[in-house]
Amino acid sequence: MKLAFTIIQWINILLIVSETSVVFRNMKKRVHYYLFLNCIAMFICSMGSLLMLFVETEGAYFISLMLSWAGRIGVIVSTFFFCIELCESKLPVIITAMESGFAFISFIVIATTRKTGLFYKDYYLEKVGDLTVFQYVEGPWCILWNITIVVVIVTCLIMLFKSLATEKNQQKRKQYKIIIFALFMEIIIGYLTVLPIGRYYDFNQLGFSLCAILILYAIFRNNLMDAESMAKEYIVDELSSGVIAMDTGGSVAYYNKKALQIFPELIRDKRAVISRIECSIQTGEPIFVNDRVYNFEERKLVHKSLAESTLYVLIDSTRHYEHIREVEREKQVADNANKAKTDFLASMSHEIRTPINAVLGMDEMILRESTESNIKEYALDIQAAGRTLLTIINDILDLNKIESGKMEIVPVEYDVSSMIYDLANMLKVKAEDKKLSFIVSVSPDIPAKLRGDDVRIRQILMNLLTNAVKYTQSGTVWFRVSLKAKEDGENGENAVLHFEVEDTGIGIKPEDMSKLFSEFERIEVERNRNIEGTGLGMPITTKLLSMMDSELKVESEYGKGSVFSFDLKQKIVEATPMGDFETRIKTLMSKQYTYTESFVAPDAHVLIVDDNKMNRKVFASLLKKTQIRITEASSGYEAIELATAQPFDLIFMDHMMPGMDGVEAMEQIKAVKDGPCANTPIIVLTANAVEGSKEKYLEDGFDGFLSKPVAPDKLNLIIKEMLAVGETS
Repeated sequence: MKLAFTIIQWINILLIVSETSVVFRNMKKRVHYYLFLNCIAMFICSMGSLLMLFVETEGAYFISLMLSWAGRIGVIVSTFFFCIELCESKLPVIITAMESGFAFISFIVIATTRKTGLFYKDYYLEKVGDLTVFQYVEGPWCILWNITIVVVIVTCLIMLFKSLATEKNQQKRKQYKIIIFALFMEIIIGYLTVLPIGRYYDFNQLGFSLCAILILYAIFRNNLMDAESMAKEYIVDELSSGVIAMDTGGSVAYYNKKALQIFPELIRDKRAVISRIECSIQTGEPIFVNDRVYNFEERKLVHKSLAESTLYVLIDSTRHYEHIREVEREKQVADNANKAKTDFLASMSHEIRTPINAVLGMDEMILRESTESNIKEYALDIQAAGRTLLTIINDILDLNKIESGKMEIVPVEYDVSSMIYDLANMLKVKAEDKKLSFIVSVSPDIPAKLRGDDVRIRQILMNLLTNAVKYTQSGTVWFRVSLKAKEDGENGENAVLHFEVEDTGIGIKPEDMSKLFSEFERIEVERNRNIEGTGLGMPITTKLLSMMDSELKVESEYGKGSVFSFDLKQKIVEATPMGDFETRIKTLMSKQYTYTESFVAPDAHVLIVDDNKMNRKVFASLLKKTQIRITEASSGYEAIELATAQPFDLIFMDHMMPGMDGVEAMEQIKAVKDGPCANTPIIVLTANAVEGSKEKYLEDGFDGFLSKPVAPDKLNLIIKEMLAVGETS
C-alpha cells in the first residue's frame, strides 16, 4: 500500500511541476500570478505529504505535517484570489483581508496545537502494515477551518456561476465550466477523506492532481492564457475597428463590440461569419454590410511557447471606396474629355488641313508656272499666310502631344551651321520687312556636327526669334550661339551650347511674367491685338526644353526689351570647329523661288484615291513634271474596282471618305492575293496629323504615311523610295 501511495504522490508532484513550469513561462496578468502561487502551494503540500510516507519519528512527522498544512492553506487562499481575478468580481477589501488573516492565524494555531490543543485536541501515530497513520481528535479550530473551506469553495462557485451566466464569449464560458468542474471534483474527492480509507491517505492530494490536469487542459486546449488574454492585452472593446480572435482549434475566442455591431450573427452562427471573412481575404473583395464597406486583415498571434492563433481586424473602408469611386468617376470624365479633345483635334486637323492642302498645293503650282513677278509676289504672300495657319494648327497638335506624354525627343546627327543659317535666313526676311536690324553672332569654336533633336531645337529657336521680331517695333534683334563648355559623358564628349535671343522690343512687366508661359494667354492683349499668334509658342518651348533637361531664362525690362536664353547639352559627333559663321552669313542672300523636278518616271502608274476633287487636282499638279501617269478615284469602292482590274505601281489612299474609308479599301485590295495590286505599296494620304496616327496607320497595314497639306519635297521623296527612281541630272 505504501508503494501505491508513493507512486500516486510522485505523479501528483510531476503534474504540479509541469503546470508550474507552463504557468511561469506565460505569466502576464495578475490572474496568472495567482495561478502560479496556487501551483507553488500545491507543490509544498504534496512534498509534505510525500515526506509523511517515509518519516518514522513523531517529531519528523509533525514537521512534514506542518509543511503539508502550509501548502493546503496556500492552495485555499490562492484559489480564492484566482477565482476573484478570473471572474473580475468586486468583493469588498475587508472580505479578502479577513480571508488572508484567518489563513495566517490558522497556520499559527496548527503549528502550536501541541500546546494549545485548539486544532487537534489529541493526536498520535499508528503503524498499519508498512504505513505510518496519523490519528487525531478534531479541536474547535479544525471544525472552524473545515467550515471556512466550504465557505471559500461555495463563494468561488457562486462567482464562477454568476460569470458563466452573464458571459457571452463562448471561449470564456468554456474556461468557467472547466474550473467549476475542477472545484466540484475537489469537493467530491476531498469527501473521501472522511471515509475509513481516508485514515490511510489524504485524498485531497488526488483532488489537487485532477485540478492540475484540468487547469493544464484549459491552458493547452482552451487557451486560458492564449488568444483571449492577448486580444485583451492589445485592444480595447471600444475600438472603431472590429476585432475577432480565434483559438488554436479554429473557433471564435473573442470579439469586441464593433465586430458584434457589424456582424450580429456572431452570437448564433460564428462559423458563417468567419467563412465570409476568410473568403473576403482570399479574393480581396470587400464585404458590404448596411451600405458600409469592410476590408479585413488577418494577423497571426504567437505568445511565447503557446500555439499560433489568428486575429481578424475589420476595417471600415467606406470612405476609401467612396473616394476610389469618385476618382474613377472623375477619371472617366477626364478620359471622356480627353477622348473628345483628341477626336476634336483629329477632326480639326482633317477639316482644316484639307482646304489648306488645296490652297498651298495650287499656290505651289502658281509659283512653279507663273512668270509674272507680281503674281509670284501674291503667291508668296498666300504661301506665307497658309504656312502661318499651318503653324497654328501644328502648335495645338504639339501641345496635345506633350500633354498626353506622346511627344518624344529623337536625337539625330545635324550640322550646326546649317541649322543656324536656316533659322537666320527665315527670320532675316521678317526682320527686314519691319526694318529691324537682325544680328547673328556665333562662336567659331562650336563643333561642326552634333547629335540631338534638331527639329525640336529649330522649333524652340523659331518660337523665340519669331516672338522677338513680332514684339519689336524698332531697333535690333540679336541671335547669339556660343560654346559654354565641353564635358565628358558616358558615350563620349558633350558640348554645352548657350543660345540667346535679345530684342529691343516692348519688354514684359513683372506682373505679366507668369502669363508668358500660360497656354492661350497673351500679354497686354489690347496693345498687341494686331500681333498674330495663339499664345502657345512659349508654353511649348518651355515644355520641350524641360524634355531636353534644360530651362528657359528670361530677363526683361518693360519698354526696353528682353533677353531669352537657355543652355543645351548635345553629344559631339564631329569636333572640328565650324569657324567664322558671321562672315559666311553676310555673304548669303535670299534666293527667289525656283523649282526643278528632281526625277522623271514616265513608266510609273499611280492611283490617287480622294473624295475631294480639289485634293486630287493638287496631287496631280504637283507631279505634272515628273511625267508619272496618274489615275484618279473618288471613293473606296471605285479604288477597289480599278485596283482589281489593272496594275498600279503605287496607290495613295485618303483615309476619311464617305461610304467606305481608306482603311477598309486598302484591306480589300490587299485581300485579293492574285490581284494585279496585291503587292502594290499603298500610302495613306490623310489630314489626320494627331500624335500616334502614323503608327496606327502602319499597324493597320499601310506601307507609308503622307500627311496633308502635301509637302512637295516629302511627296517626291516617298515616291522615289517606293519606286526606286534615281535623280535627274
